[in-house]
Amino acid sequence: MVQVLYETEKDIIKVRESHDIKEINKVLHSILFVPDVRVKQNIIEELCRYLTFKLSNPEYKLKAFIAQNGLEICGFVICQIDPYYTSYSRKCGIFGWLHAKNLNICKELMRECELFIKKHKVRKLRGNINFPKNLGGIGIQTSGFNQQILYGVAFNSPQSKVIDYLEELGYIRESQYTCVYVAQKTWEKGKRIDKDIVFKYVNLKKLYDLVDEIRALANNSFHEILPDASGRNRIYEFFEAFKQIPKSWYRIQYDFNPKSYSDIPHFIEAWESCDLKKIEPLAPMAFDRKTGELVGILLGLPDLYESWIGDPITRVNVDTAMVKKGYFGKGIFSALNNLGQLTANLFGVNYFEGTAIWSNNSRAIDTIFPHCTPIRKHYVMQKRI
Repeated sequence: MVQVLYETEKDIIKVRESHDIKEINKVLHSILFVPDVRVKQNIIEELCRYLTFKLSNPEYKLKAFIAQNGLEICGFVICQIDPYYTSYSRKCGIFGWLHAKNLNICKELMRECELFIKKHKVRKLRGNINFPKNLGGIGIQTSGFNQQILYGVAFNSPQSKVIDYLEELGYIRESQYTCVYVAQKTWEKGKRIDKDIVFKYVNLKKLYDLVDEIRALANNSFHEILPDASGRNRIYEFFEAFKQIPKSWYRIQYDFNPKSYSDIPHFIEAWESCDLKKIEPLAPMAFDRKTGELVGILLGLPDLYESWIGDPITRVNVDTAMVKKGYFGKGIFSALNNLGQLTANLFGVNYFEGTAIWSNNSRAIDTIFPHCTPIRKHYVMQKRI
C-alpha cells in the first residue's frame, strides 16, 4: 500500500492506494452521492464487483486512491488505463468516480492519477469516465438534476464543485454530452424505408453469435472518431444487462396483432418472423435484404434501477445507435427508433432517453434529434500531462 502525505495550511491530507475491497466498499458508503438512496447499495456492490475482477488481474492497470484527513474520508478516485478505451482512436488514461471535498484534496488525488499514467507513458487523462460504463456513465453532470436517475447515465451531487476544481488544476471541458428525452414516438423519416432493408429481432444466444458483426459495424460507424469509445467488451456489457432483466418482464402485456398495431410492412415482417416472447426487444437490427449483412442496430439499456427497487422496468436508456457507412439516407436510424419504441411498448416501456450524445456543437442535437428534448448535460474533462 502506498501512502503519500500532503500538508496544507489547515490540515494534513493522506492519500493512499487501496486494493482492499472491503475498505473501498466502506469508503463508497461514506462519500458516494446517489440521487436515489434505494439503489446506492446495489451500485456500490456492482462497482466493487468490477474492481475485484480488475484488481485480480496483475496485468490490468488500475489504481484506487483514498484521501483522508485524520479519521475523515474526504476524497476518492479510480484511475485506469483500459486497453479497449480510446479517445479519438488513441490510447488514453481515464479517471472516474471522483469525489473531493475541496480543491486541495482534488489536487492531491489527481496528482496521483497523473503520476500513475505518466509511469505507463500515457500523456492524456480524461474523466469522469465511470467504468463500468453501464453503471456509472461518462462525464460530470452539470444540468438535469431534477430528472430521475437512469441506469447507465452519470450522476453527481448538484452541490459538487469537482468540475471547478479540475479547471483550477488545468483540465478543460473537452467534450460535452447531452441526454435527450425522446418526446416523439414516430419519426417521419422512419416511415420511408428502403425496400432492400429488413428488420429483425433475435434472442440473446443469437446476439452472442452476432458479436463480431456488431463489433465490425461499430468500428465502421464511429469508433475511430469519438472522443470516448469502448472496444469489444462494451457489447458484452449490453448482454449482461439483458441477463439481469427479470423473466416476468418478457410477457407481452396484451393481445397483439401486428397488422393492427402498425401499417408499416417492414415492422409487421419483423414481428411475424420471430417469437416476441423469446427475443431481446431492446436490440432491433437492420440487415441488407440482398446480402444479409448487418447494417444497423439500436442497443438500449433497461433501467435496472427500477428493477433493483422492485418496480417493473418502464424506462430505457437508448445508449447506442449504429448505421453502416453507405446506408445513410435509407431511413434506417429513424425506422429503428420507431420499431424499437413500438416493440418496447409491448413490454411496458413508456420512457426513452437518448444518452451521452456528443454535442460540442449544439446544432447537432437540433439537426439530428429535432423530435427530442435535451434534459441533462455532462462534460468530460481532459488534461495533457
